[in-house]
Amino acid sequence: MLKNMVAVVTGAVNGLGRQTLAHLYNEKANVFGCDIRDDNNEIKNTYGGDVEFLKADVRSEKDMEEVFKRTKDKFGRVDILVNCAGFAAAYPVSTTTGVPFDLEAFSRLIDVNICGQFNASRLAAKEMASNEPDKDGNRGVIILTSGFAARTSRRGQVGIGACYGGVESMTLPLSRELGSLGIRVAAISPGFFNTPLTGSLTPELVSFLTRCQAFPHSFGPPKTYSELALHIIQNKMINGDVISIDAGLVLPSN
Repeated sequence: MLKNMVAVVTGAVNGLGRQTLAHLYNEKANVFGCDIRDDNNEIKNTYGGDVEFLKADVRSEKDMEEVFKRTKDKFGRVDILVNCAGFAAAYPVSTTTGVPFDLEAFSRLIDVNICGQFNASRLAAKEMASNEPDKDGNRGVIILTSGFAARTSRRGQVGIGACYGGVESMTLPLSRELGSLGIRVAAISPGFFNTPLTGSLTPELVSFLTRCQAFPHSFGPPKTYSELALHIIQNKMINGDVISIDAGLVLPSN
């Protein structure tokens, strides 16, 4: 149970973020969700006002400062940040037409997935640093989200591979720097999950991707992600690690 703890979840409108928001709420945490999409009314209707929500872009310093300000105004502190806001896309570096990978698309991938998570994390750490530590000196925990493409990717995934590799490379130095404040940092690296992002995939592609998994040969339920997030929050020895939940996924090169 996370009773009296305060969690901020980015990318909270659907997918892994929405599941994480619901899971932490069910564990009795006070939850504040944000997303670039405005789903305020639907979330309010679902949770009867118990869960706060603000439309915000994780790339914006102003937006995220407002998220943490409102969180503190409402709940008095920030204990947990789960970074679920992200953007995934596959583009080949070059094609038979000679058109190179669009630089704006590559920049957006980096901006949302790396800069957005760093922006939210640095501002969360600022708030957590002022928390009264518990008996073991803990002041907070930050969870980043990476992905399988940091380690196994194929043609067209250079952009998202760079993003996830960057997130994973941030994890250990962030944990070492923030450890002096009693703040832990860890990353979750999901494989393929049943979310709106994968809902548009053809049955043939789903079959191919699940065959690339050692076991099980199916997309994961989003609850698997939120269960791991909860475990990281509760297990005080997890710090500086990237934990994969991808069913042993290895993609062929082409």
